Order: sequence, then structure tokens, then C-alpha cells
Amino acid sequence: MTKRKEVAMLLISFGAICMIAGVLIATLSTLRRGRLSQSRRIRRDAPRQTLEPSGEGDRLNLMGDLPGIGLIVIGAVLIFVGA
Repeated sequence: MTKRKEVAMLLISFGAICMIAGVLIATLSTLRRGRLSQSRRIRRDAPRQTLEPSGEGDRLNLMGDLPGIGLIVIGAVLIFVGA
């Protein structure tokens, strides 16, 4: 195997590891914020006027998932450079 192929395989392998780690980090940070189907502040005495839970905007946000998304992008760049 030539040196160039070894470097390419190393870049592709490291890129795949970065992408998998990025997906795991983004998933775990979203799950750590709580259940997506329930609001954090549930008032039991107030009747609901809608089927949608209140307070959903704070569970999914781009800034909280930015480290995971960054790792995914870095992994994709490494895979494309190695290919």
C-alpha cells in the first residue's frame, strides 16, 4: 500500500469517527434537555386549549447542538478530502 492510500484511509476513518461522535453529541444534548413531547412547566389545573404542548421552542435549538453539528461538518470534510 502506498503512503498516499494510507493517509487517505486515515482521513476517511477519522472523518467517520468525527461524524458518528457528532451525531451522538447532538442527540445526547437534545435528550438531556428533557422530553420533547412534554412541557417543562405543566400546570395541572389549567385545561389545554390545543393538542400541541406548550414551551417546545426551548428543546430544539441550533446553538445547543452546534458542537455536534460542527463535528459532523468536520467529519464530512475529512471524508471528502480523503476520497
